[in-house]
Amino acid sequence: MTVESAAPLADACAPPVRFHEQLRVERVYDGDTVQLVDGRRLRLIGLDTPERGRDERPAEPFAEDARAALTRLLKEQGWELRLVFDHERFDHHGRTLAHAFAIDGRPVAAWLLEQGLAVALTVPPNDAWLGCYRGAEARARDARSGLWALVEYRVWDAACFNDPRGCVLREATEVREELLTALDPGNDGFRIVKGEVERVGRSRQSWWLNLKGGLALRIDHDDMQYFPGLEPETLEGRQVTARGRLYRHRDQPRMRIRHPADLQFD
Repeated sequence: MTVESAAPLADACAPPVRFHEQLRVERVYDGDTVQLVDGRRLRLIGLDTPERGRDERPAEPFAEDARAALTRLLKEQGWELRLVFDHERFDHHGRTLAHAFAIDGRPVAAWLLEQGLAVALTVPPNDAWLGCYRGAEARARDARSGLWALVEYRVWDAACFNDPRGCVLREATEVREELLTALDPGNDGFRIVKGEVERVGRSRQSWWLNLKGGLALRIDHDDMQYFPGLEPETLEGRQVTARGRLYRHRDQPRMRIRHPADLQFD
């Protein structure tokens, strides 16, 4: 599955006047992680590419395409990257975090996003170039490029994850098996969901927006600082669209929301 280069990036993606570092890349692990010549492992801010196959698990669709595209770009640019740091220098795995720019000024994350080889990922407080990355992803979605042509990346009714067969029965016969595969708990991953907030709950660590059909959106109290003006207790009955990684706890579908860009109310 090969994706050609997309159109020129928008002005919101203009590079900064100054960069913090410029370093050579020694190895490309996947579409969002590389090893620098000084030994550091760099995790690019702003995107999440599909997982490559490991530990007997097959590669996710477009994982190898994303890695190949990044490798190709780096080769064209002399294997050099220019880096801009955000609020945090390291992630919880100890990897260096930075916004990466090619030598010609292109933001690497936006370049991959615009081809549909990644989804935009915002982990606060590191949200510089947010508009750039979300705009690049939106153009790929509109064109149904790469990942956005797959059923997994459609907007799902929140009830589908607890009642997949009931959900799929409403769809055309020729796509039902494909949809059931996408809804299998073993295939949980990035999803966009839509539903009505049926109940709002609060635990010691989080707010919970429980959607009709059983899917629960979780906003940790530590992350509420990034949601100025949001009053979770007033959200009952509101229609919401959320995006993030779906996971299961005691067989119940859940999704952690960390940034306002991942939560939209009608």
